[in-house]
Amino acid sequence: MNLVWLRNDLRLHDHPIFQYLVAQGECPGMAVVFILPQHWQQPTTEYPGLTRLGLAKARFLRACLIDVQRSLYQQNIRLSLLGGDPVSLLRDWYAQQPFHLHTSAAQAPEEEHWLNAIADFAPVSTYDTQTLFSPQQLAELLSTENWPDSYSAFGRWLDKHGLPVAAPLPPTILSADPLEAPLKAAVQWPDHQLHQVPFWAGRVPATTFHGGEDAGLRHLAAYLGRENAIRHYRDTRNQLCTAPLSQADNPYAGSRFASQLSPWLAWGALSVRKVWADIVHWESLHGASEHSSWLKKELLWREYFHWTLRLKGSALFRNPAPQPFADTRWQAWCEARTGYPVIDAGLRELIHTGFSSNRMRQWLASFFIHELKLDWRLGARFFEQHLIDADVASNWGNWAYIAGCGQDPRGGRCFNLNKQLERYDPHLTHLQQWLPELGSVTLSQVQQHQSSGPTLPLWPAPLPLPAAT
Repeated sequence: MNLVWLRNDLRLHDHPIFQYLVAQGECPGMAVVFILPQHWQQPTTEYPGLTRLGLAKARFLRACLIDVQRSLYQQNIRLSLLGGDPVSLLRDWYAQQPFHLHTSAAQAPEEEHWLNAIADFAPVSTYDTQTLFSPQQLAELLSTENWPDSYSAFGRWLDKHGLPVAAPLPPTILSADPLEAPLKAAVQWPDHQLHQVPFWAGRVPATTFHGGEDAGLRHLAAYLGRENAIRHYRDTRNQLCTAPLSQADNPYAGSRFASQLSPWLAWGALSVRKVWADIVHWESLHGASEHSSWLKKELLWREYFHWTLRLKGSALFRNPAPQPFADTRWQAWCEARTGYPVIDAGLRELIHTGFSSNRMRQWLASFFIHELKLDWRLGARFFEQHLIDADVASNWGNWAYIAGCGQDPRGGRCFNLNKQLERYDPHLTHLQQWLPELGSVTLSQVQQHQSSGPTLPLWPAPLPLPAAT
């Protein structure tokens, strides 16, 4: 029996596993499974109080699974949703019904551990479902000695070699007999109440992110087609607000300020090769521009992080200078009560929606590392719990980058919050969207509050920060 284990490839378009089985005529008797690892819902002692699956992230993943389950069902294929330890569940399944496992290549050390353990009792074939390039295309670089130590060097190598991005595979048309999986363990989703955030009763703005392949394809088509929002990508990508702004605040009111494709890319509901191909098609119609080129550059940054993680493995998760754990500062961060309005607004948005803009992520990470003096890995795990686009490679790679201990460190990246606020949210649109209890305040008042000046009456005083070392 062929068993397809879906992980972060929750789609039918551009899916090399399904295409391979169709081409080999091996779909009859095929089974498809998704396994929600039990430990994703359990806090660890290493990262106090954190799980892998916050409420917003769980909702998005569940919608992705419902969508792919519906698509498979329409082709007479049953998707088994299991919860538990992947290795133990698949070992039990193999004892009842031997199989050949087909699944995505490991991106992170945890996945590599699973696949190595499964290979001890079952044949395993892996496929690249998450990257633009194949290992063969990058073979010259894939060693610790040759891997570029910066994205710039990676980009220069790509320019020199002119690697083509493979065309995406068409949607999969399966022909298979229905198969009942022998295991009946059901996925247990996180209790809604356990992940509610009690410290804010404000109305959460409606999200534009709905999980699933169908939603992802429609989002991509609208972004490049009806909305044609790529035309201003480079100019607007650093805006903060996910909700539509007034014309005075945003010359592109009603349009998406960034592509916001990352949630579907992270879970594989959208293929990155499909996104690249559609951008190239847009360029053939409208001409290449600095905006389309910049979006492609962001996809190449993602590619760089993915291959860096594959190559570096667990070394990416180390901190050469860990800070002692500070419970007071950590608790204030988790409750979005640091006393710094810019940070607290960003944390509220992240926790309640599962999304944060690129610019806000940099502010949060910089503040966590360089001002609160907390271990960057703790911040990365906090993001991993809440972000609906929690891509291990990109999330941890970017945190290490800000901390100055990843690729191209340059001593890290430290942002001045008051200068950043004045540049990117001068009318306090984002701030008041997420901290409505501030009332009518001015930019100057917020800046003074955040720099030991007169404090705002309706917000806590800033946390005392540890002395610089």
